[in-house]
Amino acid sequence: MNPDKDVLHVRMLTDNFCVYVKEDSAVNEIFTSPMLRNRSLKMLQLLAYLLYFHDNPVERARLLSILYGPDYDETAENNLRALVFRLRKVLEKLGLPPGDYILNQKGVYRWNEEAIRLDIDAEDFQKQTAAALALEDETEKGDALKQALSLYQQDFLKLFENEPWVVHEANQYRLLFTRALGELCRILKEQENYQELIALTAKAIQAFPDEQWFIFQIEAFLALNQFDRAYQTYEYAVKVLVDDMDLTPSDRLRDVFRGLNKKVDKSLETIKEIRDKLQDTIEPGRAYYCTFPSFIDAYRLSGRIMKRSRIPSFLILCTLTDSRGEKITDKKKLEKVSAQLKDTLMTSVRSSDMLTQYNMSQYLLLLNGIVREDCSIVTSRISRSFKKQNPSPNYFVNFYVSSVLDAPPISIITVDGQGK
Repeated sequence: MNPDKDVLHVRMLTDNFCVYVKEDSAVNEIFTSPMLRNRSLKMLQLLAYLLYFHDNPVERARLLSILYGPDYDETAENNLRALVFRLRKVLEKLGLPPGDYILNQKGVYRWNEEAIRLDIDAEDFQKQTAAALALEDETEKGDALKQALSLYQQDFLKLFENEPWVVHEANQYRLLFTRALGELCRILKEQENYQELIALTAKAIQAFPDEQWFIFQIEAFLALNQFDRAYQTYEYAVKVLVDDMDLTPSDRLRDVFRGLNKKVDKSLETIKEIRDKLQDTIEPGRAYYCTFPSFIDAYRLSGRIMKRSRIPSFLILCTLTDSRGEKITDKKKLEKVSAQLKDTLMTSVRSSDMLTQYNMSQYLLLLNGIVREDCSIVTSRISRSFKKQNPSPNYFVNFYVSSVLDAPPISIITVDGQGK
């Protein structure tokens, strides 16, 4: 291959899968190019596959399975031939030097690497990241990781994110990205470069939410004594994890939250000023809603009170299911029904009762000063109220009741909105 030949730049880790020949020439975005506006996505996927696996020839049967599924019919072979023909015509219009870029030899397809050099951002990201992680000097490693991570602007081939081969490769890139970014965050933290750490994690949270980016950011705010921003980040983290990702905050995140109070250096104040800050602002007549870490503290305190005074307390786990008693898989429907259940719970129990969201499908209630027999009354009231909010027969709420002490739990499963 002549090193002085033009280079075909391929971008697979950006918003759009795109290729271009020269840095100073107009970028040809494959997906938005006018010449391809009415073209098949199959052709784009074929191009992406051949470019990405440019050093791995692929047999016709494998290519047909990738493009048309494992159960492709006889017409798929004709479609593939037409697809290759059209793609060759398109490549001519992209400004590439004349040449045969797609080779087919005895039913084996491959990209012609002799025709033009390839510059693929995904390959560069892999190589640069591996080299950066192998460095021993922390400063050099940090600089090298920044350079490598700058190549990762979006998940691998987002345009074809549902294709099995893309899913596999995208997962590998995401794991490598997470490892590299985590290492860079660690270095910035040790260097006490908190402002850059905050900026870096902010971008990561925006593009690829992950609990560890929130933790790094909270720790950076704490180190800078920006306690309000640390708390705001924690609140946002819980919302993203629970509402958007259907995850429960880890012990580490909850420990970081508890560390907030230890870091705050409060000045001397009068008891009135302190009482004003402690004043309950929750709307009267509704349950006391709190974050999961706060709920843990309240639960443990109730256990201590119950041991001393014998005033009973009960924990109720409220679980949303579909009509078959299984988890609701449609995220949009789950978000809507979960919000309805939360509103039902807030208004169906006493203002002295506590409520928290454990994940998108589950809520926890802490009922103080109530006997076990009354728990059924509470769950029945919740079931009736929920059915008024959502009369659909497709959604149910199951209740699991347990004493705060070591009494065995019981389950109360709703049937058509009625507890049994």
